[in-house]
Amino acid sequence: MKSLILTILYLAKDTVNRWLSRVSSPLARVLVVFFLSLCALCFLGSYVISAKIIRDRIVREGGDLVHANIFAEAGKVLALPTAQEFERLLDVDSVVLETVGVVNLADRRSVPVYTFDFRRSAQMMPYMAPCGTPTLLCPPTAGLPPGPTDVSHPRFGSFTVMVRHLPEQEPIMRLVQHGALIVHPETAAQMRREGSNSTQHVMLRLRRLESSADLLGAEDYLRRYIRLEGVSGNVGSAARLLEEMDVVLGNQTQCRATFCLGIVAIVGILLTALAGMEYRQNEYIYTLMKSFGIHPGLLVVSFLVENAVLVGLSFAAALQVFMSCQAIIVRQFFHTDEYSLTLQEIMPEIRLIAAALGVCIAFSALPIIVAAHREIGRVLK
Repeated sequence: MKSLILTILYLAKDTVNRWLSRVSSPLARVLVVFFLSLCALCFLGSYVISAKIIRDRIVREGGDLVHANIFAEAGKVLALPTAQEFERLLDVDSVVLETVGVVNLADRRSVPVYTFDFRRSAQMMPYMAPCGTPTLLCPPTAGLPPGPTDVSHPRFGSFTVMVRHLPEQEPIMRLVQHGALIVHPETAAQMRREGSNSTQHVMLRLRRLESSADLLGAEDYLRRYIRLEGVSGNVGSAARLLEEMDVVLGNQTQCRATFCLGIVAIVGILLTALAGMEYRQNEYIYTLMKSFGIHPGLLVVSFLVENAVLVGLSFAAALQVFMSCQAIIVRQFFHTDEYSLTLQEIMPEIRLIAAALGVCIAFSALPIIVAAHREIGRVLK
């Protein structure tokens, strides 16, 4: 054990002496790995940010929504899942409204009238005025001031409703869009025409959108529901657009892999050449150590540890510089200050580059393994 410790200390001292006597050797490895790693982080980081920007834009435009219009004949009751059931089955937020008719505003604009299932009262009542008064939900840009306003109905004449503004990002506003009058089911029963067909509007908002498969799963559920209920309807989402984006991202993944192969080639050749050269310069001493009983594996490990330390420090420095300067990269390439990357978001790219550098370190040991197992007599003669 004592001889092993002394051997390790000697190899460590020899490595430091080589660094000090030939500064260009460790410096070349550090600079090459640092700049290549920084370029790789910038390239792959730009890919992650671009994918994040596109995905956020798709979500803002309603790409995480699944819409369905379900038409049923008069007298047929549809037992759509509750909000809790949709959440448990599909991990979505849901809004389900039923068309009752239309009302006219004072400026003669028509506004659809919707009602909801009693089982969704806890979800819908916070959107309505106190005591369940009919409430006209609309965005601030609709041109209606908040508060009471008069509307007219073909059968009930003129009556007063409350106008309430909601931001366009609110889930229910994705369904009613430019505005709609929401009435309590009891009020809807009086407004609904006798013998009229039922139209249910379903909107599902995915809580987590990873790929088009998430949207397709929700679409398939609603289509199966329509088929099993024996009613007609249509279901739509941005799944096809996301499928095309997934194909593009898949092609970019191949570019990422090719880029990392280039890093492996450059860094691997550099580390291998320098390691072989430095071993040959000290081959006589290492062979004497082998003749004294030192296992060749220790020599190989010493060069592996040396390269691992230099490469690891260089990569850590490159990562630190990238995380500190990523705001400049985002501003120059994407002309925005809204986005930045966290370590968690770029961790797959960090692992990819680290794996590529690990391959380089392992590859650099090949000439050392060959040289360390040469016969002692051929070297010392």
